[in-house]
Amino acid sequence: LPASIVPESLARSASATGAPTITLNTSVLPRVSMEGEAVVLSSSMGPRYATLRELGKGGMGEVDLVEDRDIGRTVAMKRLLAGQAGPAAVARFVDEVRTIGRLEHPNIVPIHDVGIDERGRFFFVMKYVDGETLESILDKLREGDPDYQRRFDLPRRVQIFQQILRALQFAHERGIIHRDIKPANVMVGRFGEVVLMDWGVARTIAGRASS
Repeated sequence: LPASIVPESLARSASATGAPTITLNTSVLPRVSMEGEAVVLSSSMGPRYATLRELGKGGMGEVDLVEDRDIGRTVAMKRLLAGQAGPAAVARFVDEVRTIGRLEHPNIVPIHDVGIDERGRFFFVMKYVDGETLESILDKLREGDPDYQRRFDLPRRVQIFQQILRALQFAHERGIIHRDIKPANVMVGRFGEVVLMDWGVARTIAGRASS
């Protein structure tokens, strides 16, 4: 975007955090329609991502379910909270993005995009896992829910544990430790996928080089 059309408030925020002022995420793919037998392309305009609902919020950031208007899918977007724009918070946010980016694995949440929103907040976009946390599943099992006891019998629980271990093995081989393994940070999708989430406090193992 030309600097002349970047909102002044965004420019001030981006300048304060060291971010460029030209990374606003706008929809770029045209809308396609038909007029008789002719294909008509029109500008989509507006933001690329449209917020649908909140998924969760922590001390540093918040995660929303958003629609990617270009690709036509729902994804999860993590933003830094408005009060977390200092250098230390931004550095931690950047580290989380780059840590996950180094870990392309079926059991680790992938990142699709990064940017700055209309309020000048850094964000990254990741796969939305349609399912529930392992914490929620364990709660239902402790309550004796018959449906959960049927769906998550002992062999299935072992499979979930194995997939978590595969994610950790992959990360450790690349010199990264998660440091926050807990049921709330494991998503079990509706298609049976198991995904380790929230790498915000992960660290590189001293003396280990990534591959």
